Order: sequence, then structure tokens, then C-alpha cells
Amino acid sequence: MPWSSGAAFASKHNKKLHGASATKAKDMAEAMIRGGTDEGEAIATANKYASKHKSSTARPSTGRRSKNGSVRGLMGGK
Repeated sequence: MPWSSGAAFASKHNKKLHGASATKAKDMAEAMIRGGTDEGEAIATANKYASKHKSSTARPSTGRRSKNGSVRGLMGGK
């Protein structure tokens, strides 16, 4: 199944993907399907790869900056 964009792929198959990661996963799944791989297996493989190799365009962390500029809340510290 061809998807029109990475966002279309992500909205249907992996809502955690954004930007370049979603586009890469879409391209990978489409290439695998063209090569004869089952659609479900191609989607699962592309999602697994994308989750392990996230691009720098991923959403920023939810940590908060303290007054001295360090990020707090990411490692569970006070």
C-alpha cells in the first residue's frame, strides 16, 4: 500500500513517529513491499527500525530547565 507521505504512514501505523523518522519508515516499508515482503511484516520492521534510530527531528524532551540552565525531570532527579 503506497502512502502519500511520512505523516500519512505515521497517522495510521505509528503515531509516535514525526518528521524524517516517519518518512524513512514509509520509504522502508514501501521498498520492502515492492520487494515481495508481506505488508504487515514490512510495516512492523519499518516501525521497529524507526523506533531504534530516531532522527534529530523528534519532539523535544519534556524536561524543564532550571534557573541555571540545566534540564531537570529527565532522569527522575530533584
